[in-house]
Amino acid sequence: MSRAYTHPDKLSPATLSRVREAAQALDYEPVQVRRPYGIGTSHPTIAFIAPDIANPYFAAIAKAAQQRAHMRSFNMMVANTSEDIEQESELLNGLPPSVQGVISCSSRSTDSQILEMSARAPMVLINHSVPSVNSVRVDETDAMRQIVNHLTALGHRRIAYAGGSAASPSEVARSSALIQIDAEHDELEIMHLGNFAAFAHGGMAAADLVISSGATAVIAFNDLAAIGILSRLHQRGLRVPEDISVVGTDDVLISEATYPPLTTMAMPLERLGSAAVELLEKAISGQSIMREEVVLLASLVIRQSTGPAPSNHDASAS
Repeated sequence: MSRAYTHPDKLSPATLSRVREAAQALDYEPVQVRRPYGIGTSHPTIAFIAPDIANPYFAAIAKAAQQRAHMRSFNMMVANTSEDIEQESELLNGLPPSVQGVISCSSRSTDSQILEMSARAPMVLINHSVPSVNSVRVDETDAMRQIVNHLTALGHRRIAYAGGSAASPSEVARSSALIQIDAEHDELEIMHLGNFAAFAHGGMAAADLVISSGATAVIAFNDLAAIGILSRLHQRGLRVPEDISVVGTDDVLISEATYPPLTTMAMPLERLGSAAVELLEKAISGQSIMREEVVLLASLVIRQSTGPAPSNHDASAS
């Protein structure tokens, strides 16, 4: 029966029709085999899966991955999960056999789900670490330490953190890093205000808590949330950075066009994407059999949204 699907040209039209009718009656499904790299295909296809491709952070990584994939003669399909774990699972389980490997960016899946998928096809994780699965990530502890060192050098001792989605691996890493840094300094207080949407409206919601906390500086999970914080602080009559300093994360293009221009942690977005494709190519071609992890460093971009801590901080703005 399988020949009717694998080699239909070798059967007569009448025979082919009868076989397929029988298959339909028996609910027969042909077994599809994922072809190894280089066998039967000159342009392998890989999948890039992201929580929200509309987010400029993920869009920049996807663009870099696509450019690298094109250079290596890979086709790349992009899939969006809308930050939904069930949708991500459906995408991973429903990938066609033509897909030779997967890049999963900031996956919301559990470790066991990721391990299950990686057993079926080569996989590379971005900003997430799972034993035995290749990954590319940013050193979030170093990134948060750079931000805190910058703020403490300006005299800030009460720093608020507006976190992102609790399901985000980057959020987990950054929160853990800030807890560690806070514990290292008796004179410093880092307050986690909670988890907010990683967009402007999430930042606007966080800004009111920043004000009531008495913090003189706030670190936002990403630049989009930081932009929302800037907007809400302005609405409340507070000046940035004279009253409150604001720091973002990612250094997306719009961050230098805000008012004031945003101090932010520039993430190596292009390298995250290109390195992921490089690791995946090695895994697909069999060049790498041991797990590899690439750890990249971010760099602080200091603009005008941070300044000296106010000597007499008063958060009682209207």
